[in-house]
Amino acid sequence: MLNEKEIRKTITLMKPEGQLFEVRVIYGNKSMYSGYFTNADDLMRAFDELRNFADCNIYMTLNSINAACYDRIQKNRFEKNAKATTSDHDVVGYDWLMIDLDPQRPSGTSSTDEQIEKAKEQGNKIYQFMRNLGFSKPLFANSGNGVHLLYRIRLKNSDENRKLIEMSLKTLNMLFASPEIDVDMKNFNQSRVCKLYGTTAQKGANSDVRPHRMSYIIGNPESIEVNDIKYLQKLCDRCPKEEKPQKYNNYQPREFDLEEWLNKHGLRYRKGNYADGVKYILDCCPFDSNHKGKDACIFQSRTGAIGFHCFHNSCADKTWKDVRLLYEPDAYEKRQQEYEKKIYARPNRKQEVKKIEVADGKPVFYTATDILNLPREEESFVKTGINLIDKKMRGWKKGYVSVISGLRASGKSSVISEVCLDCVNSENRVGVFSGELAPKNFMRWMNLQAAGKGYVEPTQFDGYYNVRHEYQREIADWLGQNFFLYNNEYGNNFSAIMEEFEKKVESDKLDLLILDNLMAFNISNLGENKWDAQTEFVLSLQRLAKRKNIHIAFVAHPRKAMGFLRLDDISGTGDLGNAVDNAFIVHRVNNDFIHLTKQMFGWKDDNELYQATNVIEIAKDRDGGLQDCFIPLYYEKETKRLRNTVVENKIYGWNRDNDGFSSVENLEIPFEV
Repeated sequence: MLNEKEIRKTITLMKPEGQLFEVRVIYGNKSMYSGYFTNADDLMRAFDELRNFADCNIYMTLNSINAACYDRIQKNRFEKNAKATTSDHDVVGYDWLMIDLDPQRPSGTSSTDEQIEKAKEQGNKIYQFMRNLGFSKPLFANSGNGVHLLYRIRLKNSDENRKLIEMSLKTLNMLFASPEIDVDMKNFNQSRVCKLYGTTAQKGANSDVRPHRMSYIIGNPESIEVNDIKYLQKLCDRCPKEEKPQKYNNYQPREFDLEEWLNKHGLRYRKGNYADGVKYILDCCPFDSNHKGKDACIFQSRTGAIGFHCFHNSCADKTWKDVRLLYEPDAYEKRQQEYEKKIYARPNRKQEVKKIEVADGKPVFYTATDILNLPREEESFVKTGINLIDKKMRGWKKGYVSVISGLRASGKSSVISEVCLDCVNSENRVGVFSGELAPKNFMRWMNLQAAGKGYVEPTQFDGYYNVRHEYQREIADWLGQNFFLYNNEYGNNFSAIMEEFEKKVESDKLDLLILDNLMAFNISNLGENKWDAQTEFVLSLQRLAKRKNIHIAFVAHPRKAMGFLRLDDISGTGDLGNAVDNAFIVHRVNNDFIHLTKQMFGWKDDNELYQATNVIEIAKDRDGGLQDCFIPLYYEKETKRLRNTVVENKIYGWNRDNDGFSSVENLEIPFEV
């Protein structure tokens, strides 16, 4: 009934350094023995005195107890039906967030082996989800009838923290509870107990189908790290949030019929319940049709609050508001208009009439002979690494401006960072403004692409890979003074940033500027309204590109969030598409892309583009007149590269040895099934 070695392991890991804890032995006849202990030795001696462990279940307190409780009558021994046991007021702080996955079964019975396996599968999903949020590795335990994940925390005993723990468990129940496996939401109270691992779970009859099992710790990290409260808050942010009523469009959140809305907009779903409301499991994610099955859900709580979650990293930041705007672009239009009015408003001023003054003998009008005699400027290009662009357009021409657009998750970020690498690899220098990514995140992406498949290694997260620090150092040394990333801490004022970039172009002889993206800049000082400001934005880039003989590429988001993008769909003024020299649209090859290109261009099923993962379209080429030119690319998940062919393996300049592929281990999972 008891496994002393496992009990001692439990106390060592969960109650280190003489921390006070209570153990309760609860028998089937409802009699209960309680004891307070500070070490495993005293506990084992008390167990020896108790002796009888038939038809009982043994538990221990999870959290830190007031030291004064040690002086109760059951100090270092078990007292039957003790008058005082640990209450919520006796707890001084939270030590553990316990996620208890318990198979759904009749009360008073043990789990079947099949149910235990399903609990393990769900435990693996929660573990990966929590790691993606930033949580450190937990303790993994088999409770005898389910599985536990125990995350180390350090929070004071307060109503605020109690609510935080409660909301965290509610969120996990919302995301992961199923008809087969329950995520226990009752483990938020301060005096909560859990199974004392190393003791037998004895619920119901001990049968071949539903046996009594020993509880034990499956695994633990070498060092148990305390999780910052911010990760709990991040977890709770996944819960549905109530919106305020919108008078201007008569939107009343509590009266909003979500199911009617889903049907109206053709979103297919399976309806189910969770503890606090209703969940709609979507056939596919609204932001990426490749995310199918149980990947994406919309939740509506009993209060009417609505939330959205997709388990794929590319959609993890999307909210119900984002979903709604996909199908109702004007849902928040008034608020958006007021915001834009504030951002782009400028005091009225009179426009000065300027007269043309002839300078340096240059004519106001050229004759054909004048043009013939003009000095011929040498053309130079920056290689992109995208073979067909470099072949058909000779690369990106200096003195020109390009715009890049694409739907979310189409591959824009991969194109941008890989172009940076190929620019440096062709002995050019590049400067980058990334308004949406922190420097470390931008470099992480670039490191993966620069390293190549042979130099990345998997992590415990699905689809998440790392580059060893020694290789990161070599890549950084190779990039050296050929790559410069703007520090966003200095703000997003466009004029100020471009002044700094112009200095950088002059001092470090940059060949390429990449600006990601137009909407990340504050351009309010460029025009009387949004459209004038965006026009001036492009024109100022044109002037800088010509003046310094560099190529400038910037990202502009599209007006719409789904479908098949065309040049006119790029957000902003119509002058944007007209003013730029080149325009590129990045497409993800999914069902929408296939269906709509067949309709528009009459392509057949065997079109080679449909074998690609991504496509970059040359939508405008000022010199060559190319348009509707589609180039297939092949995404490599380990490196974030968009390859020209399925077998392409670029070797960048940092890699002088290229010793081939390193070994790749399987992703870590805590519960072996």
